[in-house]
Amino acid sequence: MAGSAFAGQSTECDRLAGSYTDPDGVGAGIGLYGIEPDEAIAACEAALAADPNNPRLLFNLGRAHEARGGVGSRSVDEMARAGRSYKSAADLNYAAAQVALATFYWRGEDSFQEDPRQAMLLLDKATVSDATEARSQRRNLFGDTTLATDPNEAQIRFVKEAADKGDADALYALGLPLSLDEGRQADVILLWHQAAALGSAQAAFDLARMYFRGTGGLSKNPEESLRLILKAVAGNDPQTWDFAAKAYERGSYGLPKDDKQAARLFKQASDKGNKYAQYDLGRFYEEGKGGLPQDPREAALLYKLAADQGNADAVLAVARDMAEGREGYEMDRAKAIAFLKRAARWSTEAKGELMKMGG
Repeated sequence: MAGSAFAGQSTECDRLAGSYTDPDGVGAGIGLYGIEPDEAIAACEAALAADPNNPRLLFNLGRAHEARGGVGSRSVDEMARAGRSYKSAADLNYAAAQVALATFYWRGEDSFQEDPRQAMLLLDKATVSDATEARSQRRNLFGDTTLATDPNEAQIRFVKEAADKGDADALYALGLPLSLDEGRQADVILLWHQAAALGSAQAAFDLARMYFRGTGGLSKNPEESLRLILKAVAGNDPQTWDFAAKAYERGSYGLPKDDKQAARLFKQASDKGNKYAQYDLGRFYEEGKGGLPQDPREAALLYKLAADQGNADAVLAVARDMAEGREGYEMDRAKAIAFLKRAARWSTEAKGELMKMGG
């Protein structure tokens, strides 16, 4: 149920809590870390009073509660409220809410019973309308599970079952903890070759780095490294596009130094909401690199998008622009300090910058 099913006028709830990666969103949207929870919750509750079964507004209310309960310090009560709002929207087949709710079922937290299969079912449903976010969430959940210091056995069992059925993301995730063990590199290479053959861009890129360096028991093979990097770039993973863009910018892993290719891939990943690519694309606009015009305002917009998603480097860039009156900002040290104080709840870099500014 996309498009016209959720069409409607933009509200204050959309402005204050909407997600710009929501395929059914209205308005510009904002990253979770940029939401002012109290104001957003009040606006969304008011909008829902007038339109109580609007799944977009329910999803936005969930984001507002998650911003209050999950950014900086964790509140189980607020996260439970977020989960209930997401579930109400997901039950109305709202894709972005299905993606968000999957995490609650996967982890079995905040009043939700652990149910990995329900989590994956929600992501499968969301893939119809929100494929990039659903697939990214799936990769993240698998990777977080296998890298956990105290892994959940039910989750690990699910990932292993998926790997046995030839799931590329599961095969890649199973290799992650083994990659930290020098004695298990042969197992890693086997898993990641299988994953790459089945379409895992992450596996292809990590193997490319190993072939280029000659690590993990592999002989140096620049040709195979290049083949795998190009295979990774052709995939559909914004995080890998960002990695490849950095490689083009630096001329690393056998790639030529090519700022235009870097800019193209940064933009590709940025458009899909990758916070690291948004920051790097902002750098390119600020400097006029990669064939892009020097555009301070576009740079500032991208830095703010990245900061609102929790990119610490972008937070510092925005605060400095505010304090120094650059990139279209009025010089306002007090505003910069207030911005850093908010970010300091979750960013050690922001705390350090705040001390430098005397805030």
